[in-house]
Amino acid sequence: MLEHQQCPRCHAPNLSSEVICFACGAGLRPRPKRLWRSPPTQAPLLLWAALLAGLAAAGFVGWQVAVWLAGYRFRSTLPSWALPGAGGLLIAAGQIAFAGARRRDRRWWVLKRAPELPMSQAHVGDSVWLRGDLGCDSPLIAPYTTQECAYYRYLLRERDPGEAGWRTTEYESKCVDFTIVGNAELGADAPEARSGSVYVPSGDVLFDAPLYTESFIDSAGTIQARVWALAVGLPVSVCGQLSGQADRPSLTSPDQELPVVATWRAPKDYVALVARKARVAQGAAWAVTILGALALIASLARV
Repeated sequence: MLEHQQCPRCHAPNLSSEVICFACGAGLRPRPKRLWRSPPTQAPLLLWAALLAGLAAAGFVGWQVAVWLAGYRFRSTLPSWALPGAGGLLIAAGQIAFAGARRRDRRWWVLKRAPELPMSQAHVGDSVWLRGDLGCDSPLIAPYTTQECAYYRYLLRERDPGEAGWRTTEYESKCVDFTIVGNAELGADAPEARSGSVYVPSGDVLFDAPLYTESFIDSAGTIQARVWALAVGLPVSVCGQLSGQADRPSLTSPDQELPVVATWRAPKDYVALVARKARVAQGAAWAVTILGALALIASLARV
């Protein structure tokens, strides 16, 4: 006999192992009691002191930069419109950088909210993370390798004869449709084995592939090939919205402005990577915008 429990909101019967009600979504588990403790008295003082010190340091550095720019304006032979024009361009570039940072932050928010579920527990219409082995009916062959893959990008670099650097001479990326095959509950000979895989069209996919090979293709060591690839059979994580029929599901974009994500990393590692890139983009946007504002201030200052 299965044990049941009654929902406190709608009184619908639920299994005793359920956490939320299947009918109304109300929580079935009691909330843990919070232990209210008085916060330490010195923590807010230290926080305010650190905040004031940071603002004072930022103001001092900004004032010094503005004074230097104002003095440079009078010492240089640049036209009068050069400094305000540069300030306006920097502020415009900062706003563009803010737009890119907001897109990264939105991607992080969507990817973080998507749960990681086995294929047998995901339903059509859900935005989920799925993890399984990569399969492909018509695989590609990565350049300079014999590896079958669903996605690759490579660049060919040549060493400059008179310099120590490298220059890119060739660059290419290709992808094809692929499937995510679950390791799971169904045998390979079962007629329902197709339900253990999800089809992923390659038209709107953001690929994150590991560096597959990096080698010299000449004996002198002057030409180098670097290949990134998602090889067939590699465990991959894919985030998207399940669509199509229940027996032949496919993954589409989880949001109208965001593509499907296919990565070799674990979902939590990729979400952390996107969060770090969003923070770096926000910091760069703030730095460029503040520098542009200081340039505009210095163009109006008199020293």
